[in-house]
Amino acid sequence: MSKTEEINVQGPLRGEIEVPGDKSMTHRAIMLSSLAEGQSTIYKPLLAEDCLRTIQIFRQLGVEFKVEDDKVIVNSPGYQKFVTPHQTLYTGNSGTTTRIMAGLLCGLGIDSVLSGDESIGKRPMNRVIDPLTEMGAAIRGIDGNYTPLIINKGQIKGIDYKMPVASAQVKSAILFASLFSDASSIIHEIGITRNHTETMFAHYQIPIKTDGMTIETTPRAINSIQARDFKVPGDISSAAFFIVAALITPDSDITIHNVGMNETRSGIIDIVQKMNANIEIFNVTEGAEPTASLRIKYTPDLKPLDISGELITRAIDEIPIVSLLCTQAQGSSVIKDAEELKYKETNRIETTSDELGLLGFEVHPTNDGFVIHPSTFEHAAEVSSYTDHRIGMTLAIASLLGTEPLHIKRFDSVNTSFPEFLPLLKSIAQKG
Repeated sequence: MSKTEEINVQGPLRGEIEVPGDKSMTHRAIMLSSLAEGQSTIYKPLLAEDCLRTIQIFRQLGVEFKVEDDKVIVNSPGYQKFVTPHQTLYTGNSGTTTRIMAGLLCGLGIDSVLSGDESIGKRPMNRVIDPLTEMGAAIRGIDGNYTPLIINKGQIKGIDYKMPVASAQVKSAILFASLFSDASSIIHEIGITRNHTETMFAHYQIPIKTDGMTIETTPRAINSIQARDFKVPGDISSAAFFIVAALITPDSDITIHNVGMNETRSGIIDIVQKMNANIEIFNVTEGAEPTASLRIKYTPDLKPLDISGELITRAIDEIPIVSLLCTQAQGSSVIKDAEELKYKETNRIETTSDELGLLGFEVHPTNDGFVIHPSTFEHAAEVSSYTDHRIGMTLAIASLLGTEPLHIKRFDSVNTSFPEFLPLLKSIAQKG
């Protein structure tokens, strides 16, 4: 039984911190290190529930892992020696694991069943089933659209595919399946999505061509894969909660080190800069997956903002906490083009507006986003994450604007991506 957590933390927030490793990159590093024969070490990975589920799946396929505090050592026999799993491959509530592994398993041609928890069972899978079927995969879902996904041996062929949605998970499912094709595939994106699969393919020596919004794979690219060590940058989606916390909590001044600054993911930085936030970026590193240190100070005169288009796709996971930020601006803000929020761990348009609304914030839902008015924490109420980690963390940050403890049901959902979230928040809070 999941418990209700009492959040009793007050600012100002002061100090220097690091956030956990990036979830998207940890998933992909586990997958690519497992496919490659030999030993790879993943430094500073995210060892949260989602990523541990991915590790467990590859253990069932025959890969050995040594999980330590700050690294994971992967010893793989190589994809050619994977074994057929005789149990369901369980993905928890990880959409990334479910959708990308679907593509990978289709390519491998391993008979398998992918299944997750109740929340995954509600998320549409036809967005990966359809292109994978077009590629020759033998994959089907329950009612054609939902987990469990049943995968049988198929022969993957090349595909020329125009993405119907801007989704890194769908793109990555196609790219992982394409590794095993005798012909190249061409993917045409309709909007910017995170490009970690492409950058990390290159890191693991897999040839891939990108030209603007077009990606071209190489026939039998899997033959080029090499075991490689990989250092995971800090997750900018996790950093976003602390960025917003410092901006809205009087007298706060915090520094976050080793934050991933991939331009396809850094929308939160653009958003807060447009809102006139007091944020300084320094210690910038170069490379395919750049990092930086961020110093954030309380900003009482935040500007309202209309957020749409490309900025949404570059900050889709951060929209719940951005919605809270917008309540503290000096005027009304609008968030649109964010219909994708309906297909996350919860319908985040509903859960964000409902749960923040219970506390007195004016976050009004629309079909594809929100209209947000300046508003305050009026009264503590019992709220819930509804098993969605980003909703749980958003509500915890909202509590900084109140004076009473806040009780959050299903707060254990934060373990999905950030098990140390609350201890870290308490470590920089002056009270609580």
